[in-house]
Amino acid sequence: MARDGERTRGWLQDRLWGKRQHTEARQSLRRELSNLRKLLNRGATPLLISERDRVRLDLASVDIDARLSPEQALTSEFLEGLDIVGEDGFEEWLREQRSTLAAEARARNTQLAEPAQPHYGEPPPLPAHILDTTQPPYGFDGSPALAVLPFVNVTGDSADDYLAEGISEELIDRLSRIRWLPVIARNSSFSFPKGADRKLVSKSLGATYLLEGRFRRDQDTYLIIASLVDAANEHTVWTQRFALHTPTARDTFGQFVTELVAHLETRIDHAEQTRTRGKRHDSLTVSDLIWRGRWHLNRLTRADSEMAQKLFAEARALDPDSAEAIIQSTYALGWAIWADRESTDRILELRKWAQRAIQADRDDGRGYMLAGMAEMWLRRPAAARELLQQSIALNPSLALAHAELGTSFNLTGDPKQAIVHLGAALRLSSNDHHNFYSLTELALAYTMLGRWSEAVEHADHALARRQAYWYAHIIKINALVRLGDLASSRLALDELLRVKPNFTARYIEWLPFVERTWPDHFIDGLKLVPTDRADWLTRNDQDATA
Repeated sequence: MARDGERTRGWLQDRLWGKRQHTEARQSLRRELSNLRKLLNRGATPLLISERDRVRLDLASVDIDARLSPEQALTSEFLEGLDIVGEDGFEEWLREQRSTLAAEARARNTQLAEPAQPHYGEPPPLPAHILDTTQPPYGFDGSPALAVLPFVNVTGDSADDYLAEGISEELIDRLSRIRWLPVIARNSSFSFPKGADRKLVSKSLGATYLLEGRFRRDQDTYLIIASLVDAANEHTVWTQRFALHTPTARDTFGQFVTELVAHLETRIDHAEQTRTRGKRHDSLTVSDLIWRGRWHLNRLTRADSEMAQKLFAEARALDPDSAEAIIQSTYALGWAIWADRESTDRILELRKWAQRAIQADRDDGRGYMLAGMAEMWLRRPAAARELLQQSIALNPSLALAHAELGTSFNLTGDPKQAIVHLGAALRLSSNDHHNFYSLTELALAYTMLGRWSEAVEHADHALARRQAYWYAHIIKINALVRLGDLASSRLALDELLRVKPNFTARYIEWLPFVERTWPDHFIDGLKLVPTDRADWLTRNDQDATA
């Protein structure tokens, strides 16, 4: 079913003997290929060609019923009755193939042109009703695939080879928890020799991005240099150096991998949003619509939020069962509720959408995170915390889930615990401009501890990233008042009203603190600011925007 009838040995091992150890799977594949060659290569032209790292069937010499025109294609189920018990990789591939063929069969109509009959001498073209499943394994559907290449040990000590390989393997395992990012299986990405041509590797694996790494020693410290490469143009998208003093310690190694995965998720996410901006709207696929919607949503304006919701709705119309479209629609709804301080009915609607997101993909931590946010805004902290912790268990690199967990502790009056989780969120997304949210929550935690100078400092860091974030402004103003710096508090208030001219107490009253004394605390602090704007805090705001 591959376009050229070719698969890498690693791909075959992973699908047919994925439950076995790498060496055993390789031996099993070698044995079966030997048996097949005896049966298939009896004529002058061999049908099965086995090379060092790949296996190919000569499509020019055979007819394959599933690849024929719609009128000639098989009418029964693809590979009916065939099963390999316990091999989830094969079962997943088989389900995807059957689903694709069944969907295409339903979509056939009388206007489908019958392609020319294949003739011997050249591989037959793939008919229009068969989706190209060459590489990567079908199911990526336009999503950006990542291949983690074996990290190179340049310490000069072969005893460190296991560490270098262990880093790559652990990264593949952790990256697979990012449900929107398909990750090439280990047996496939490890099947190429060191120094292999990048374009050959990416083409063979169907990878949009390659992750390369080097592992070396600097006195008592191990240095790991990771680089993300855009395979199409071989440009390095991102590179970062990590220092590990004790790489064999489980906690140290786990924290490093978690942070690296979070950085990769952010970089690939941004790159894919940018990639879709130049495409014509009428040519956008489901995946393109989602990426463009994410780009709009991240601009954090009301107009962009509305555009994002429209694009996500278009994606759902094209594929109602798309877990990614459902998750992004839910996230967009959550942002709109927070930005416009919407009603309890809208929060209940968010909870229903979050439950739908969980049903769409129970292994995606984001659905549980969104459900936790809804429970938090409904002032149900215990339920919120359980869902947020489940989200982090599914994807430890999900920075926003750590931040929301920190927020849940703030809202229940436990700022010390909040600081722990907010610090983790910032480590996981150190270069993300959305850090203004975590920094503001940190400022809130220090406010609740009465550490006013630190509250001002973190609020300033947040405002440097997003000047229009009203929450950071009120925390800063309140802290300045408590410090007795009324002149600075007046300047800070003027800045708030410049970026948010319609600001009123309603913004603060909406905040879902379990203990309502905290909204009162902020309102009382704002009333202490010396100003000639007598009614600024109590007027009605008709046009407030986030």
